[in-house]
Amino acid sequence: MDAGGREELPPRVRAVVLLALGRSTEEIGPEIGVSGRTVRRWRMRSDFREDIGRVRLRLLDAAASSLVEGRKW
Repeated sequence: MDAGGREELPPRVRAVVLLALGRSTEEIGPEIGVSGRTVRRWRMRSDFREDIGRVRLRLLDAAASSLVEGRKW
């Protein structure tokens, strides 16, 4: 758990989110407690790449919704 009492996400899930946000493989490895090599291996898996794509779409959808909600028609 983190300082706020929340469960921390598993490293693989954190890697998906950070990669979807554009962070580099080498940068996030140490941040999530694995080597950059491990993250590169994960990225070779099609299911992992699909997860990154899904997270990117959700982020884009949330950003677009935020922009639309802020408009006054």
